[in-house]
Amino acid sequence: MINLNSSSLPIWVTGSGVVTCCGETPEDFWLNSFKGKSGIQDGLGIIKNSKYEKDRAIRFCLEAAYQAMKAAGWSHLNPDDGLLLATTTGQILSWDKDLIKYLNNQISPNDFQKSFSKQPLGRLIEGLTKHLGNTRHKFLITSSCTAATQALALGVLWLKNKKVKRCLIGGVEVLCDLTTEGFKSLQLLSSTQCRPFDQQRNGINLSEGAGFVCLETADPQKIPQGQISGLGMSSDGHHMTSPHPLGLGSQRAIQAALKSASLNPSDIEWIHAHGTGSYYNDLSEGIAINGVFGNNCPLTTSTKPIHGHALGASGILETILCLQALKNQTILKTFGLSTPDSQIRIRHPEKNQSFKIKHILKNTLGFGGANAALILSQPELFHE
Repeated sequence: MINLNSSSLPIWVTGSGVVTCCGETPEDFWLNSFKGKSGIQDGLGIIKNSKYEKDRAIRFCLEAAYQAMKAAGWSHLNPDDGLLLATTTGQILSWDKDLIKYLNNQISPNDFQKSFSKQPLGRLIEGLTKHLGNTRHKFLITSSCTAATQALALGVLWLKNKKVKRCLIGGVEVLCDLTTEGFKSLQLLSSTQCRPFDQQRNGINLSEGAGFVCLETADPQKIPQGQISGLGMSSDGHHMTSPHPLGLGSQRAIQAALKSASLNPSDIEWIHAHGTGSYYNDLSEGIAINGVFGNNCPLTTSTKPIHGHALGASGILETILCLQALKNQTILKTFGLSTPDSQIRIRHPEKNQSFKIKHILKNTLGFGGANAALILSQPELFHE
């Protein structure tokens, strides 16, 4: 276990950028989340902007990455920088429709092979280096909905171990028929705005978008947006799609993040939950949070009714909301939550409210029992 709360090599977030269905800058993303201005329509969070009409995955990435790098004062990636990307869909829109046509004998095998050659997820990260700078250190993470949170954790470890000098970390997802039909077959989709932790919750809202952050060690010339002060990961392997009913893996990840940051549960002021709005996810996560923090747990929120669930990119999008919460010293309520499920013994903010925030826990769960948790802290707390 690496102790991140130390005077040597603190990990600062020096820039962030997003493209979402409810805002295409971190500031707009926060403002719309604060106002409850949801980007969900007919159960999906689709980005409706003509400049992303073609090559959506890489265009989402570049827009968010350039925002983050500009905020951090980076012009490009150097060979000794790191690039980490989380995704489950990659450039799927370049071949998914041809797959259906091929299966229905509407196109030839040769025609399908041409489009399917773009399927490897690694081609997306290779494409990014052509625009951002050809670093020697790049890595792709595809571990379901936990991917971006795990990418952030790996970026922290790279910096701590001096594998890289700086690290650009992102997550991206695009909506497509294969994804929506797959989740529909699992009976997990809601056709209306999702309602995390509500007694009447009935499913998730899939969405698309990208988020990127710049991580580096202490630099007095820059004002960091926050610090990653703790991280924890676990894998319970309970089921391919269902979380552990007692949230044991999620509990371990949260406890590891607290230990990594040398913090007690009582030091956390706000929890940004995974909170998808599916029955079993919310129940399992609620049990996990209660298991670590007890009945007087910190106020806990899910913002997915506003921006939806961007699968592998969700962790970094919500991390950027947490950075904005630190900046604005404000916590958000869970929009759409009217009757909290009595089985889920966590505390919900009744409204958005100003709040003195030092430490935020960002929790994430994924298919296959993948769990990850990060602690984001006010940067001035760790200056020498």
